[in-house]
Amino acid sequence: MRTQTLPYAGPAGGGTVEYALAGTAGPPTTVFLHGLAGSIEDTRPLASGVPGRKVFAHLPGHGASTGPDPLGYDTLAAAALAVADHEHATAAFGVSLGAATLLRVLSRTPDRFERVVLYLPAVADVPRRPEAVAPHRDLASRLAAADVPGVADALLRTQPLAVRDSPIARDWAERRAEELVAEDRDPGRWLPLATAVPLDPEGLERLRAVTVPVLVIAQEGDPAHPVQTARRVARALPTARLEVFDAAGALWGHRAELRALTTEFLGSIGNLLR
Repeated sequence: MRTQTLPYAGPAGGGTVEYALAGTAGPPTTVFLHGLAGSIEDTRPLASGVPGRKVFAHLPGHGASTGPDPLGYDTLAAAALAVADHEHATAAFGVSLGAATLLRVLSRTPDRFERVVLYLPAVADVPRRPEAVAPHRDLASRLAAADVPGVADALLRTQPLAVRDSPIARDWAERRAEELVAEDRDPGRWLPLATAVPLDPEGLERLRAVTVPVLVIAQEGDPAHPVQTARRVARALPTARLEVFDAAGALWGHRAELRALTTEFLGSIGNLLR
């Protein structure tokens, strides 16, 4: 997938953000943001069926996107907004880290997007539990050793318990492990993000100013993305709709239902503008 880069400026310094375009012209234009240690390729299956133009961005520290150390949510939000503004995005879809980045954006500019999907939010205003951070620390040490099988195992530990041994999850983890080792970048670059929170108590309260529809998606049996975090986020957003999938996982076990859900939610922007 051909990518391009765009400079951005944030409160801690600037960098460049890498992104790719797909889809057809016309509403909506949706920006997709991946999870921690994720990539553009990881978000593409989630865009299947979503109408309009699709903008897939690499957050700073991922792919060819750069940013000042240590990475923080202000930097990620600045990069995401730079791409969204440049490409006139009307909707946003964030996965885990991407969802947390959108929470930071919504707490500062609650009316920036017309619709928002928060897929598997891992953290809001309360830090992750140590057992949720542990796979990322293990991932950093395995990357430092260029241990592809070890990296794959660490990645699988970020997935729902019920799917970790499934062939499709293992194939994904092995592919992504090979990509990460081949990148040959600082293996600890994500660790500040693994322990950071996108919202302070005031930020959580500011979410009550959001008036646009927000779809929050969670799944049972996923220690890295606790359902209680999704419920906390949904309670703070006056217009939120919460959907919780079972332990088979939203993407791994219920892809058709997930596709129908997100297509209907995001596609309604285009219907309103026709």
